[in-house]
Amino acid sequence: MAWFDRNPGGKKVPEKVPEKTPEAVKPAPQPAPVAAAPVPAAPLPAAPVSTAPVAPTLIPAAPVAAAPVAAAAAPEPKPEAPKVEAPPPPAPAALVGHLYKGSRVSGQLSFQGPARIDGAVDGEIHCEGILTIGEGAEVRAKISGQTVVIRGKVEGNVTAKEKVELAAPARLIGNIDTPRLIMTEGVVFDGDCAMGVAKQKGGVASSQSVNDKSAAPAPKLQVDSKN
Repeated sequence: MAWFDRNPGGKKVPEKVPEKTPEAVKPAPQPAPVAAAPVPAAPLPAAPVSTAPVAPTLIPAAPVAAAPVAAAAAPEPKPEAPKVEAPPPPAPAALVGHLYKGSRVSGQLSFQGPARIDGAVDGEIHCEGILTIGEGAEVRAKISGQTVVIRGKVEGNVTAKEKVELAAPARLIGNIDTPRLIMTEGVVFDGDCAMGVAKQKGGVASSQSVNDKSAAPAPKLQVDSKN
């Protein structure tokens, strides 16, 4: 350490020497990684190939069980009886004439097949089939046909070769001449009916002769009284 005389009193003051700062220790550089060189694999020895013939391997087949034979034979199916179908009912014949409600005819009507009347008729009606008088019909005529079915109002004589059918609410005022007569409940019929059987046997006594016989005086009975 050096001394310098800078004081006026002549005293020597030691001069401060700047201290040296220690330098930081630098880390030592690490060596760079060295890649390992690939080591070649040793070749494997090839397996020896046998040239001897190989015998085929036989696999035994599984035994197949025989199907059991039925002891008793199956019963033979019985033959079915032939089905007898009933014939369908005959379809009604188409109308050849139809007098609708609200129509009015005066005179003679003739039909060559089934007909129906729902209107009003004055005169005579002849039908070669089934003649139907509807519920709303009003007929004042002489009627003749094969079959006459009445459901409306009729004033006049009715003649049918097969039958006359009166169905409610029919109202007939007149005589009927037919071999068959069918009437249902609720029908009004005012007149006589001839079935045609009595005529073949020689006729029927008139109602007047029957009334005359029934009107014969009864014999008087005499009663004697004794005192």
